[in-house]
Amino acid sequence: MSSSKLDLDALTDDQKTKSIAELRGLLSAESEKHDDHELLRFLIARQMDAHRAKDMLLGYVEWRRKDGIDELPMPGINGNPVQQTTRGFKSIPDANWDFNAPGMPEEYKKFGPCMGGGCFHKVDKDGQIIFIERTGYHDVKGLAVKCTPAIMLDWHIRNNEMIFNVLMPEVSERAGKLIEKHIVIFDLTNSGMWQFDMTGLHLLKAVSDLDSKMYPERLSRLFIVNTPGIFTRAWNIVKRWLDKRILEKIFILDSNYQDVLLQHIDPENLPEFLGGTCKCSHMPGGCVPSPYLESKKATGGGDNFLHTASLGSTVFEHTMAIAKEDMEGAQVDLHYKFKTSKKGVQFEVRHQNEAGEETVVVPSANYESQKETIQSQIPVLPGKYILSWQKPAGGFAMFNSSTLDFSCDFDLRGDEETKASAVAGQSQSQDDLGAEKLAQLQV
Repeated sequence: MSSSKLDLDALTDDQKTKSIAELRGLLSAESEKHDDHELLRFLIARQMDAHRAKDMLLGYVEWRRKDGIDELPMPGINGNPVQQTTRGFKSIPDANWDFNAPGMPEEYKKFGPCMGGGCFHKVDKDGQIIFIERTGYHDVKGLAVKCTPAIMLDWHIRNNEMIFNVLMPEVSERAGKLIEKHIVIFDLTNSGMWQFDMTGLHLLKAVSDLDSKMYPERLSRLFIVNTPGIFTRAWNIVKRWLDKRILEKIFILDSNYQDVLLQHIDPENLPEFLGGTCKCSHMPGGCVPSPYLESKKATGGGDNFLHTASLGSTVFEHTMAIAKEDMEGAQVDLHYKFKTSKKGVQFEVRHQNEAGEETVVVPSANYESQKETIQSQIPVLPGKYILSWQKPAGGFAMFNSSTLDFSCDFDLRGDEETKASAVAGQSQSQDDLGAEKLAQLQV
């Protein structure tokens, strides 16, 4: 079937029937192992080209055989521990991802605490499963160290198998119709430049490639909310990895996203922190527990600080750099916050240019950081920034050190028009994420 003028979201029954019949003829005996719905998903993924869909499907079948996908323990079934938090299903009762549960792969125990938090959380108004990820709380640098792409894919595959083979049959029965897609919400609250580390983006690319090749047409919509200005730089990289079909399902929203989400999700099924009324107060951590936040609390970090250090008798310094080309002509701020566990500290910030010349940009002063979190921001120029902490005169002794928790990051700034442009990231002609598309979504 020619795909040049096909609207893949408005195929007629006749178009579907003819294409499925053509694909079955090409598959011969293999076709008996797949129902029409599965064949149609592969056809749509290949613009209704039966020959290309056949190659894609046979590659999928070989992948499952070679990698033993059907032999993997199904999370949440037959005593196997869940490997992602779930809320609102009978087949897998509400449960949190417990890294130390019996049967949990050792590799997952290492990277689990670095995760910002995710949950298969109830259903939208169409009966589709909602997956929510607190992307902004991912410890990306920790993930890069503790989780290889192979481990991440193994974890992702197991959760895919659970949602498609366990949860979707349940919600299909509940809705009285076939449900084979889900919606995703990425919450970028707390995101900064550290979230868009290239190693972390490569983990995302590995997952995206797998889903496109092996789990086609499973995404209904993806909402990316609370996007910071710096997001546009990462998006310009990520969007090149995605085909047009996927891009059409992605909606990038800033902090004014609640009305859009509530058009698709009933308030009682949407967590309170995303504009709904659900709290899941019967479960530890509520709707979407954050392993990373819980880990920081357990270690005394709290407040989602990214770094921890011990302050004794010496100066502690943290250096970060930004190149001229990375600023792309935009105005950039350095945001920082810190607190200490016992006594206050003396703090300053210095800038070092390419010639190695240093200038004090935040003069040295004493702060009562043991009483409250100190936070501020300063405009930056290309070069290095050195954040320096030391005990104040007459402060704690060498053998009575204080714990320093801190975060620092570069972020774009500008007028409201510039920020709106940065949030969108591109015009409608580039990726159909403009105002007209959003208006269509709201209808």
